[in-house]
Amino acid sequence: MRLILAQVAVLAMGLALVLWAVVGLGPSMFHDVLVANHHAHEAEMVGQVHMQEAFRTVSLSGLLIGGLPALGIAVGLSLYLYRTIGRSLTRFSTAARQVASGDYRVQLGPPRLGPEFDALASSFNDMAARLEAVDSTRRQMLADLAHEMRTPLASIKVHVEGVEDGVVDFDQETTGVLYSQIGRLERLAGDIRQLTRAEEGLVDLRLARQHPATVIAEALAAVQQQAAARDITLATESSGPVPEPVPMDRGRIGQVLANLLANALRHTPVGGTITVHTHDAPEAVTIAVTDTGEGIAPEDLPHVFNRFYRARTGREAGPGSGLGLAISRALVQAHGGTLQAHSPGPGQGSSFTLQLPRT
Repeated sequence: MRLILAQVAVLAMGLALVLWAVVGLGPSMFHDVLVANHHAHEAEMVGQVHMQEAFRTVSLSGLLIGGLPALGIAVGLSLYLYRTIGRSLTRFSTAARQVASGDYRVQLGPPRLGPEFDALASSFNDMAARLEAVDSTRRQMLADLAHEMRTPLASIKVHVEGVEDGVVDFDQETTGVLYSQIGRLERLAGDIRQLTRAEEGLVDLRLARQHPATVIAEALAAVQQQAAARDITLATESSGPVPEPVPMDRGRIGQVLANLLANALRHTPVGGTITVHTHDAPEAVTIAVTDTGEGIAPEDLPHVFNRFYRARTGREAGPGSGLGLAISRALVQAHGGTLQAHSPGPGQGSSFTLQLPRT
């Protein structure tokens, strides 16, 4: 309403200035123009007073004939804009209250008031969709976290109650179980903190140009004994020349490769093969960890990087917290790269492809 009143005030002030110019300055200016164009004799014959009155009458009539309809049209257009913009702002306000109350499914249609309002509606819809995704992820994460904590807490509770009742001896075996479950909870808490920091962009990356082959060799050396114990072959391949150094945080990328190799070892049977393949390109370096293990079903493939996601019961084995792949993807994305999973299907192995940009 203040905008409309301001527009009307501007129109009224403009009309007042025009009237003042026509009534106050117009007659004398008209007389000066007649004199300058050698019509002073005709002006004297008519009479200066009569000429000025006639000029005022004609000018005011013209202003009234043209100005009043123009003022009415301007006021009408202002009211139309007021109602149109007001309805759009009311929809925005209502939608904002719905989002504030926790209903993120609200969607606004384009107001058709110009690209700025359309962009605002689109941004609002994107915001609501992102908030819904964040809220859904938060609820799912809390549910998964409660599920992951239930097993070690139940084990600790059973052993403590057994010790209190005298059913279980408080010996080295019992303390070992308790320390094992406590360690599992500690790893879970640490992994969640690490994942949260990585996804929020709070990871302190110490970027330096590193040779991918060196980082790969260190990661393979760390799992060499574990692979040898299960008769799993570790191999490296490279297409083209040896990759040139690429900007990376050596420790973080080493952690990603360690997670990928640990995941491959966990799901590769005895006598299998794990291959680390590198490919050098002008824009990025690609590292692929491929195994000959269980493989991943097509319906599970899009979810392997989700928190706590396990494709089937067999994947629940192992000491991990179920966050390794999610942490790996977040760390790679913090480098500006990508991490993707591929698998032909169950029983045909899987491949995790890491791509690091050169810039």
